[in-house]
Amino acid sequence: MLRDIDRSSSIIHISGREYGVRLTLYSLLYLETCYKSLSDIFGKPMAKEDIVQICRAAMCSCPWNAKAVRTRNFARVRPSLDELNKRIEDKDIPLLTYELTNAVIASMPDAAEDDVQPPDKAFHEGHLRAIYVDVIGRPEEEFWNSTHREIAKRIDCYYEVKGDKEAADLVQEFDDD
Repeated sequence: MLRDIDRSSSIIHISGREYGVRLTLYSLLYLETCYKSLSDIFGKPMAKEDIVQICRAAMCSCPWNAKAVRTRNFARVRPSLDELNKRIEDKDIPLLTYELTNAVIASMPDAAEDDVQPPDKAFHEGHLRAIYVDVIGRPEEEFWNSTHREIAKRIDCYYEVKGDKEAADLVQEFDDD
């Protein structure tokens, strides 16, 4: 369906305000550059600092931060860490943890969709970028503004259309009512 190829956002709540965010590659770059990687954060119980940092990373996808993240000037991403620390209260942590975890999950490809990497080969983000930008010919900016899930789906579709990968069988849904 067309909804499946449309970009979707995850909703997080901070101080009663609702934000539609996406964990794009820019967001992940922010985390790796300014804090630590997602695997390091989710490898142990999360502290408030982890939640605040993931919130700030998610804010990299907001339109008002586009220029700052495009130039990798993460110090200009709004709201700042101090502002987020003041706005996020301890009572908000459980819901925000849940929302951010869902946002991270929504940004990652399903296990079945993760067929992008060749079997038995070392594969990293450089290869992912090479396939997306150099082989498929998509713009570099689009790569950075996409989530891992969006990139995996686009690469999958590319290989299916090109004939290098078998397309999934069409499954008909029936309403038993």
